[in-house]
Amino acid sequence: MKEFVRYKRWKLKDTRQETALVALVRNDIVPQYRKLEGCIRLGLHQITGTQSYLALQHWKSRAAWETTTLSDYYTSWLGEYQPMLDQWDRLMEFEDEWEAEVELV
Repeated sequence: MKEFVRYKRWKLKDTRQETALVALVRNDIVPQYRKLEGCIRLGLHQITGTQSYLALQHWKSRAAWETTTLSDYYTSWLGEYQPMLDQWDRLMEFEDEWEAEVELV
């Protein structure tokens, strides 16, 4: 089974909010994602020389991601996650997204 990775590129609206962004991810978003079966880890990468970041979700497989995100549990999880998404949206502006399956580690 190939690891499945979701990439989203976001731009920090105000560079003075970088500390708030990192705290949100570390203290709220990462613990929330640990509740999801099949999610291996998250990543937040600042793109050098820009105000943009890559937010990565690493899943055991595409099937694990699909099973999890289509479950009844995910619906309730998303309700818990919504305040974090709202805070994220106040800090970040969406730029792009894509997915990949890992061929080589």
